[in-house]
Amino acid sequence: MDVFEFMRLGRLAQGRVGLGRFLRLMQDLPEQPAGEQGEVSWEAQGERGARGEQLLRLRIQAAPRVTCQRCLGAFAWPVDAEVLLQPVLNEAELDQDLPQEEEDVDADLPERVLGSRRFDLLAQIEDELILSIPYVPRHPVCPDGRGGDDAEDAPAPKRPSPFGVLAQLQRKDPADE
Repeated sequence: MDVFEFMRLGRLAQGRVGLGRFLRLMQDLPEQPAGEQGEVSWEAQGERGARGEQLLRLRIQAAPRVTCQRCLGAFAWPVDAEVLLQPVLNEAELDQDLPQEEEDVDADLPERVLGSRRFDLLAQIEDELILSIPYVPRHPVCPDGRGGDDAEDAPAPKRPSPFGVLAQLQRKDPADE
């Protein structure tokens, strides 16, 4: 799609696509369910920013199956992401410095991406999905009862200090032997 024309006209596009379409995403994931459960729902909206810049708002909803790194069981990871993108014409614009007052409100700024007249929207959706899945996914509490946030944060059992044992030996009276 011509992303610049899309944004200029303030168009809206939406759709659904199977997770299997995203080959880079699928490389490290288990088999995905068929039907609606294995689909990504997306919406793209062209809009104007506060300073008149052209922006692309992208919303993505999916529930890809991931492998829990604690119990190795597969489970659905809910993704409900919204990102504001600012497609730019060339790589020089990607690195262009922002005005000083705007650098302080970095969280509100759109993410710059390289745009084109042949912008691959599905590749951008795949990138956002990859970024939404944690590097080490884990169940909150595994079905076999292992894990949970409390188990990781619990202190290790207290072991006696070897220096404490030495101190006791030094205090021992030689006459007791």
